[in-house]
Amino acid sequence: MTTSILTPRSVAIVSAFVISAAHAATVPPLATGDSRTVNQPVLPAVCSTLSAQFSTSQRSSPPGTDDTARLQAALNTCAGSGKSVVLAASGSHNAFYTNSLTMNGQALVVNSGVTLFGNNSYSSASQLISVTGTNAAIMGPGTIDGRGDLISGTPRLINAKNVNNFTAFNVTLTHGAKMHLYVESGSGFTAWGVQIRTPATTKNTDGIDIDSYTNATVINCFVEDGDDGIVVKTNSSSASNITIKNNTLHGTHGLSIGSQTFHGVTNVLFTGNTMFGTDEFGNTATDNNGIRIKSDPTCGGPVKQVTFLNTCMTGVKHLIQFNTHYGSCSGSAGTPLFTDIVVNGVKTVSSQSGAYSMFNGFDSSHLLDVTLENISLDKTTQMSDQDARVGLFNSNITPSGTGVTTFSVTGSGSVPSCSF
Repeated sequence: MTTSILTPRSVAIVSAFVISAAHAATVPPLATGDSRTVNQPVLPAVCSTLSAQFSTSQRSSPPGTDDTARLQAALNTCAGSGKSVVLAASGSHNAFYTNSLTMNGQALVVNSGVTLFGNNSYSSASQLISVTGTNAAIMGPGTIDGRGDLISGTPRLINAKNVNNFTAFNVTLTHGAKMHLYVESGSGFTAWGVQIRTPATTKNTDGIDIDSYTNATVINCFVEDGDDGIVVKTNSSSASNITIKNNTLHGTHGLSIGSQTFHGVTNVLFTGNTMFGTDEFGNTATDNNGIRIKSDPTCGGPVKQVTFLNTCMTGVKHLIQFNTHYGSCSGSAGTPLFTDIVVNGVKTVSSQSGAYSMFNGFDSSHLLDVTLENISLDKTTQMSDQDARVGLFNSNITPSGTGVTTFSVTGSGSVPSCSF
C-alpha cells in the first residue's frame, strides 16, 4: 500500500480547492437592511401654526421682506419637543419665502397646497434647511422649492447632520441647487413617500444621500434629479443596515453606493425598485445608470453584503456597473473591495443605444465578488470586466475578461415581472 504525504503547499492547494468548491455552490448571505421595524410615519402634535402671507406667483421675484424671522422664531420655540411647526394657507396666500433655517429636534409640516421657497439670499449659505438633534422631521404633503433654477450658488436643500430618528414624510422637494435631502451621521432615518421633482438636466442635484449612517429606510419615494437618485456613502464613518425599497427613479444617475467608501459599507438591501432613464420631461439622464457601486483608490474601502432584489429598468444605458476604478474622489485613500454582492432579479427593456454592464474588480488580490441570479437584460454587452469572481444562476449575461472566473450557484427566485 502506498501512503500519500501532503506537504504544506499541497494542503494549501487542497484547502483552496475545497473553499472554492463550497463557494461555487452557495449564494453569499443576503443583506437584511434596516434592523428597525419601520411603519408609515404619522404627523406629530402641533406646537405652532403659521399662516402664509405671500403667493406662489411671486416665485420669480420673491418679496423683499420674507418669513425668515418668524419661521425661525417658531422653530426655536418648538426645539427639542418633537412637535411640529405647521405652515398653512390663508385665503389666497399659499407661500412662505425664507433664508436659511435651522432645526433641532422638532418637525416642520408644510400643509397641502402650500410651498416653502428659498429666497434669493440663502444661496450664499450651504443649505436652505439645516437639521440636527433627535426626532426631527420634515413633512408634507406640501412642497419645499429651493428655486435652484433661479439662484446663484449650490446650497443643499435639506442638510441633516448628527441626527437620530429623523423622518422625511410625504413632502415634495423640488429645484434643489445641489443635493435635495442629505443625511449624515446618526441612526434611524426614514424617508417615506418623499417626491423629488427636479429635471435630469440639473447638475449635482442628488436625490437622497445617506452618508455615514446606521439603520435607514427609503421607501415608496419618487426621485427625479440630475445626479445620483439614492446613494450611500461614508464621508464621516461607516454606513450599515440600510433598506432602499419600492422606489421609482426618473432620469437619475441610478441606485448607487460610493464614491466615498473608505469607512466601509455593509448590509445594504435594495429591493423592488424601478428606474427610468429619462425624466418626466423627456430628458435623458446625463450619466444614465441603473445598479451601481463605484469607488476608487483615492477614497476606497470595503463594500460588503449588498443585495439588489427585483429591479426593473427601462431606457437605461449603464445597466449593472460595479467599478473599483471609477475616478479620483475626495476622502481617505484605500483599496476598494466589493464582496458578497448579490443581484437577484433584474429585467431591462428599451435600453439606450450602446448599453452595457461592467464588473471591474481592483486587482487579482482584491477581486470583485458578485452573484448574478435571474438576470434578463435586453442588451448583454460587457465593458471592462476584470478581476472578478462571479456566481451565475439563470443569467443571460456572463462577465469575461482578465482575471474573471465564473461558476454556477444553486440559486432561487425568478426574473421579475415589470410594469413601466
